[in-house]
Amino acid sequence: MASSSFTTHLGLCDWAASDRPKRADFVSDNHIIDSTVGGHIADTTKHLTAAEKEKALSPYTTMIYSGSGVDNRALTTDFAPKMVMVYKKNAAPTAIDSGTAVVNSGTAVYGSGGSGGVSVSSTGFVVRQQSSASDGMRFNLNENGGQYLAIVFR
Repeated sequence: MASSSFTTHLGLCDWAASDRPKRADFVSDNHIIDSTVGGHIADTTKHLTAAEKEKALSPYTTMIYSGSGVDNRALTTDFAPKMVMVYKKNAAPTAIDSGTAVVNSGTAVYGSGGSGGVSVSSTGFVVRQQSSASDGMRFNLNENGGQYLAIVFR
């Protein structure tokens, strides 16, 4: 005789001492367990997707780049950044040179703009390098040979 009773939640065989288990009972139980556990694991409302896990475990990355002197230089990332912060190595965030504010750092948020020297796109970010001042300010985020750190948030 197969199982005479079943568990409350999954309906697995709950054999009494007088029951005689059959192979089909075990196969049926294994299918119930596999379906229930597999469905739970795949439920993205209860569990993080691979992309969500990546974002939670690694919310940002850092990039170091050497300036090329080009204005509006695009740097790419392997994800769509939400925010970028750029800093020139060994330089104050803003310095005054002959009455001009030289901007050596910048921040931008995707879809919300930024400090003017940095902008964010769906494939990375763009930094500005100006050879002359505009309205008393010059962006210096890609100076030829300059060293920069970018913190890029997912």
